[in-house]
Amino acid sequence: LIYSVVIHRKMLSFLLPFASKIVSDAVSKIPEDAELGEKLIDLCLVILKKAVKLTKTDMDDKLLEQVEKSIQSR
Repeated sequence: LIYSVVIHRKMLSFLLPFASKIVSDAVSKIPEDAELGEKLIDLCLVILKKAVKLTKTDMDDKLLEQVEKSIQSR
């Protein structure tokens, strides 16, 4: 079990920079467009909601609520 954790940690530390580079390159190639911007905000909110569900803390729920309110009021 410990060996498995070490292997996964090494794989993650090796692959994470590649994944980060791929995401950065993809984001830089997205054209700047108001409608696209709205879709990206919606996507970010979906991702944040899923992340908050995984943490199961009240503080994260409150923070997400404030982010949603801020986006709606703009």
